[in-house]
Amino acid sequence: MRKGSTWGLVMVFLLVAVLSGCGGKDAASGGQEGGEAKGGDAPKEKVQLSFWYGWTGMEAEALEKLIKKWNDANPDIQVKGLSQSDYQKQLTAITGGNPPDVASNFGQDVVPWGERGAMMPLDDLIKKDNVDLGDFVPAALSSSQSNGKTYALPIAMHVSMLFYNKELLEKAGFSGPPETMGQLKEYIAKLSVKEDGGKLQQLGLWPGVDAYTFSYAYGGSYYDADKKQATPDDAGVKKAVEFGKGIWDQFGSKELDRFASGLGQYMSPQNPFFTGKYAMTIDGEWLPTFIKQYAPNLKYGIAPIPYDESNPSLKDPGNVTTSVFYIPKGVKHPEESWQFLKWMTEPEQMAEFTAAIGNLPTRTSLQTHEIYKEVPGFQEFLQYSSSPNLHSFPATSFSTEYMTEFSNQYNAILRGEVSLDEGLKRVKDKIQPLVK
Repeated sequence: MRKGSTWGLVMVFLLVAVLSGCGGKDAASGGQEGGEAKGGDAPKEKVQLSFWYGWTGMEAEALEKLIKKWNDANPDIQVKGLSQSDYQKQLTAITGGNPPDVASNFGQDVVPWGERGAMMPLDDLIKKDNVDLGDFVPAALSSSQSNGKTYALPIAMHVSMLFYNKELLEKAGFSGPPETMGQLKEYIAKLSVKEDGGKLQQLGLWPGVDAYTFSYAYGGSYYDADKKQATPDDAGVKKAVEFGKGIWDQFGSKELDRFASGLGQYMSPQNPFFTGKYAMTIDGEWLPTFIKQYAPNLKYGIAPIPYDESNPSLKDPGNVTTSVFYIPKGVKHPEESWQFLKWMTEPEQMAEFTAAIGNLPTRTSLQTHEIYKEVPGFQEFLQYSSSPNLHSFPATSFSTEYMTEFSNQYNAILRGEVSLDEGLKRVKDKIQPLVK
């Protein structure tokens, strides 16, 4: 899963109303982490679990192979998978009292759902079975935790890096990728080509890309937990927005919209990075697999995200997002659900699944695993995933609303519909009242 859909406030209020009195016992079962696919002590009767996941196509096929592996080894706990990428349907099932036994989601939704009662806390189960949370990348695990509770376990993580077209950089006189944000500005200006009376033919980097990653490049923070303050006006965040706005204004909304209207689809040979329309792009660990499929002759490189040259300690910054597994509140078989979820996130299964779909594992013990050596581009991403300067968006009950409002105002700032200061103020004014 690469990108999740946001869910509206109507569903949030529905969660609060329906789940405030929702029951569902938290039960744990025996067994240690690791080893073969075992379901613990066999239940007296055969248990059928439903597992809803958001992957589709070849990614879903890879997951179904693991489900079959589990089913073959656990005749008394059978799992039936269902590809279901509409997460509002998950909420509807949970609030309706008929949830799947195990489900996947995106890390950004875990705390909002968990604190509103949609997800079962896993801490007692984790403690009973001695699951080593210390093996998970901290930035990946933190998105599933809040106020001392763990609501999900991350199966895969996603980090962006800078991809660059080697031939276009060489043509422009650059011997390698930019290392600092100042250099990135220079590269974008020189790699952006206008012809036919000022019309863009090639763009150094799309100026509206990934404000979160650039915020961390400038040392930004979106939330002060000690003061309980939303901080969209943080100095580092503001610098990131200023960076995007400065590049945007070099070309203007009208010309950028015209240029964008002629770009090809992302998952196709016409992807603008594949065709040379973008000289550089910021993307995730799955892109090399797409390049191998759609543009095998493309000469490209992968580099760290540039950092603020005034603060070298911020080198190798990044924004971490995750895909997670969780147990909905109110399931009929929490013990068996946990055994399956735990097994799926153990090293052997995690390695098999993430290598098959081109996602990063969330366990640090897998970062040198042999299985990833043949995955295109993975060595760069695996090395990068250990950077201490990787962060995830703050895990709060209002994360979804925060990210949605920030995105809306960021786009408005880029297009000149609101000033930078006013746009960030609007974010703070809307989000701060949600802080508890």
